[in-house]
Amino acid sequence: MSAKIWIEPTGKTLRLVWYYQGKRQRLSLGFADNPIGRALANKKMADIKIDLESGHYDETLLRYKPRILGANPTEISAVELFGKYVIHYKKNHEIAHGSGLRLKAIASKLEQFLGDKQANKVTESVAEKVMARWSESASAQTIKSYLYYLKGCWDWAKDKYHVVDPNPWDDCLIKSRSRGNSRPSKQKKPFTIAELQAIISAFAANPYYYHYTEFIIFLASTACRFGEVAGLRWQHLGSDYSTVWIGESISRGYQNQKGTKTGKHRTIQLPPNVRAMLVARFNRLSPQPDDLVFPSPKGLPINDHTFRRRAWKTILESCQIEYRSPYNLRHTAISHALHNGANYIALAEQTGHDKRMMLSTYAHAIGSECLFVDIGTIEITE
Repeated sequence: MSAKIWIEPTGKTLRLVWYYQGKRQRLSLGFADNPIGRALANKKMADIKIDLESGHYDETLLRYKPRILGANPTEISAVELFGKYVIHYKKNHEIAHGSGLRLKAIASKLEQFLGDKQANKVTESVAEKVMARWSESASAQTIKSYLYYLKGCWDWAKDKYHVVDPNPWDDCLIKSRSRGNSRPSKQKKPFTIAELQAIISAFAANPYYYHYTEFIIFLASTACRFGEVAGLRWQHLGSDYSTVWIGESISRGYQNQKGTKTGKHRTIQLPPNVRAMLVARFNRLSPQPDDLVFPSPKGLPINDHTFRRRAWKTILESCQIEYRSPYNLRHTAISHALHNGANYIALAEQTGHDKRMMLSTYAHAIGSECLFVDIGTIEITE
């Protein structure tokens, strides 16, 4: 059936009117009500009519709207588009300080690589060139994390601004995933117990970094994330110091607005050695409930970047231990717990891990002894 669509004058300009799924649709064209304006309106009307009858109708009407460059533009630069997406993203997500830094880094790189290029001019080939240049100064993992934001931005913009369809960042993301999958997986190497003892002893003996000794012991004994321990306050500890509530974290010295990395809180049981350490630490410091349990030497939240670059790297070098990031203390605690027979589901609850991710990541660390039940044997006669 032929779609009905007509031209209506509204003041000194023209608009199109039609019905779609029983609802009246209007589209102001901004064309003057004169012969030239009517000719342009007829052309636009023909485009909409074809889409209605062929099943390619754009319900957002963006395809039919004139490209606006002034107030409330629909055609904007890629940098401006990402800026608008960041505002939208922050309104709808509680982001950590680290995520905010990533968004700033993406905006800066887009400005560097694309300048004032219009968003609708960013094609797949343009996106690939941007990624090629970006890869010269960033790791594959970093590029992949940035691509998720860029893909999300262009997906969000599809019905609001003039952008290329299909999403120009889709293919880049697919290629980044395939490149990662084609490489042999690099198994994280946990610290041995001997290495942990050497690291703790080196911190305790170092005149500049001994302050962090108990912080390291807590990390290595609980499998908590660095930011969770950096944000730990005395009021989060149970009355007898046998439990701790984990619901806040700090990144780069700033409070994480969504609490922990996953946004979920948990209460964990502390081993006896950590409980005794905390009791002694409390008696020694007489802190207030809201004080940080493990502040920096200046009384501020520990900055993970500064700690890793100065204290951690120095201590590992002094111990002649192969460098692994402080996050490896979490990996180490989980690996040793599983190797010692811990239930992986219970451990996932205590560490704030997704259970399926825990199993896929740490299956190799689970004890290798036979787990099957001996149902006995019977004599078989032929």
